[in-house]
Amino acid sequence: MTIVISPLLATLLIAARCDGFGLLSPSSASRNNVHVTFPAPQARASITINTNGRSHRRHQILRTTSYPISTRHNSRHTKLFSASASLPVEDERNDGNNSNNKSARPDWALPWMPTWLITLRPITQFIVGLGLYIFHLRILTQHGITFPFQLIPNDEGWFQSIGLDSLAGMFSLFGMIWLRKSSMKHAAKGNDVKVVVPSVWSDPTHDEAPWKLRRPKRNKNNKAKKRDSGDADDTSMDEVHHPRSTSIVAFVLLTVGYFSTGRFSLLFENALYAAAGYGLPLTVPMHRSLVVLLGHLAWVVVGSGILATVLSPKPFFGGGWKKVAKKKEKVLQPFRWYTNQWNTYWLWWTIGGYFVSAWLFNIADFLNQIVLPPYLFAEQSEGVVSQLINPENNDFLASLMGYIAPCLSAPWWEEVLYRGYLLPALRLFMGFKQSVFVSGVLFSLHHLSIMGAIPLAVLGWFWAALYAKSGNLLVTILIHGMWNSRVFLGSWLGL
Repeated sequence: MTIVISPLLATLLIAARCDGFGLLSPSSASRNNVHVTFPAPQARASITINTNGRSHRRHQILRTTSYPISTRHNSRHTKLFSASASLPVEDERNDGNNSNNKSARPDWALPWMPTWLITLRPITQFIVGLGLYIFHLRILTQHGITFPFQLIPNDEGWFQSIGLDSLAGMFSLFGMIWLRKSSMKHAAKGNDVKVVVPSVWSDPTHDEAPWKLRRPKRNKNNKAKKRDSGDADDTSMDEVHHPRSTSIVAFVLLTVGYFSTGRFSLLFENALYAAAGYGLPLTVPMHRSLVVLLGHLAWVVVGSGILATVLSPKPFFGGGWKKVAKKKEKVLQPFRWYTNQWNTYWLWWTIGGYFVSAWLFNIADFLNQIVLPPYLFAEQSEGVVSQLINPENNDFLASLMGYIAPCLSAPWWEEVLYRGYLLPALRLFMGFKQSVFVSGVLFSLHHLSIMGAIPLAVLGWFWAALYAKSGNLLVTILIHGMWNSRVFLGSWLGL
């Protein structure tokens, strides 16, 4: 249990308290566990901690349309943002009367939902989520239901059973659909309630989208009234911050930086050989883990520097938050690339998204076996990730060092890169569905793995849509971290 809790707690603390940059991404590992794909040996990254992006330690609530946050501890319940940044939860002091208890509930809550369950503190959400993650890892992925007969006759042994993790993903998806329909029916009766689960594939509105790069469109009547009143017309975002042009420049520089920083791996490899020659005790597995980690840190440093300096509006990092001078509060900036929130209700978005991800991966992996020629599976050699997971002589310290890159920094960096930057950048030039499709394809290509191309694209599409609708990058960061971690944890726990 300690082995499981410690790495996941580290992932959560990095994702919730800082806003910066993550690390690698897994490559094809075990069919029964997960495809973890590393970038090519030449592409690596680094972790950067932005202290300005840390969440305030006190519980924070949404106050006005400009999104200021104040702190209170009077109420028994923690007042959280709703899962989407566009769904504020108003704060009321809990003085024991029914009206205050009712107002303590989020505005997306249905009448039958227990108040204690939908007002969990973030740390309680983490504990509950960790327990469900361990249950999924230890039980659901290890057991299945065998059918009394083969559903579709074939010589490959398919359709003879179904894993419990696939069933959990199916029930999670159907549960989200049912919850959405129930919420829509409740709202249709005239109740003042938000739809708890937005339509996943529809284009998010200006209020729903976690990115704010343009001013909301105004109709012609509003423009005419503003012009007649003599007020100056708002300057368009393109004229003020140039998000379209800067996103193109950043994309070109990131592409060059990705392949260029691979040369740092050779530099680090030779430096470590030299250090070993001078007496530094380094085993072969530890040397490999350090080369991967340092090379990847170089990519993250370069990539994060490009995003921070090139993109506009600024700042890029910080999760959309800005401290108010001389006040102990933060506000969401009116224009931002992405939104990352800790004091929200993210538990069921995260766990439900993780369960559905496992089911979608199993389907994509099955398609992989049908589409790809069999000789690719037979000739598949041991990858870098496999060597990090199962080092020579069972060097656990080297394996633990190898865990840092794909499981702690990769979830953060790749979510910031692909969902925080690339998805809204593509949305500036094309529709939402097209942006999701292209970002998922690029996410898959980035890992340079033929065996994992289809599953990684499917995960990229789903995580992009999930982020756009949850309104919180923390959701996909945690899902990504749990996804990459299960390969290492499965090896360490003997699963």
